[in-house]
Amino acid sequence: MIGAEVLLTALTLLAEQTPPGSVAVPWWLRFGLLVYGALLVAAFMVYVQTRHERPWNLLWVLIIVLVPILGAVAYFVAQTVRYRRNPPARPSPHR
Repeated sequence: MIGAEVLLTALTLLAEQTPPGSVAVPWWLRFGLLVYGALLVAAFMVYVQTRHERPWNLLWVLIIVLVPILGAVAYFVAQTVRYRRNPPARPSPHR
């Protein structure tokens, strides 16, 4: 419970430092939400352009959305590994 007391003390100090009528949102929380939003958009852009096997299509959406930052990073890593193992066939040069 020491962690909860420290968190409560930190939030109290943060609330005391804000001007009256404004909302206390720390910079790291705003930055984290911005990073999460950017990763979410990028992951869904890659997802839409990629074909997935049957059980993985819905599972990847749930992982990306429900596991905030690590879900998108795990998706990028998995797709990179999958792409490098099975690169798309290149057309043969015509002579």
